[in-house]
Amino acid sequence: MADLSNTVRSALVHALEQLRDQVKEIATALTEEQLWKKPIEPGNSVGHLILHLTGNLNHFVGAQLGKTEYVRDREREFTESKPPSKADLLKGLDKAVVTFRRVVTMLTPEELEAAHPEARFGTVLSALVHLIAHFALHRGQMTYIVRMLK
Repeated sequence: MADLSNTVRSALVHALEQLRDQVKEIATALTEEQLWKKPIEPGNSVGHLILHLTGNLNHFVGAQLGKTEYVRDREREFTESKPPSKADLLKGLDKAVVTFRRVVTMLTPEELEAAHPEARFGTVLSALVHLIAHFALHRGQMTYIVRMLK
């Protein structure tokens, strides 16, 4: 079971890091103005989606599993009126992914099978898979937002 747990943890981290790299590539190609432009109302900008993904990881993995004491303001993720610079935004995303890696690589097989603090997720492993799928969904949305901007 330990070998399978190692493989699972490694695959989860690798998948998230690949998605993070894709998001960074998308954001890097945008100007600061494009990063925060919402192509439709109501809608999201690439920057706001990155804030959302960062908050999501920091909350469900960092705070709930890693006990980082992160306090989430989910509403602000979509409404931030004084957005950070692209560099600071991407640093925040990187830090959230580092936290994900640190927390996930330390989980024991028993912890992966245990209930996640957020009951709707079921097990910790189910929650981690859900979070990566959620990240991938928003990464796809970013591609369409960029197409709408250009």
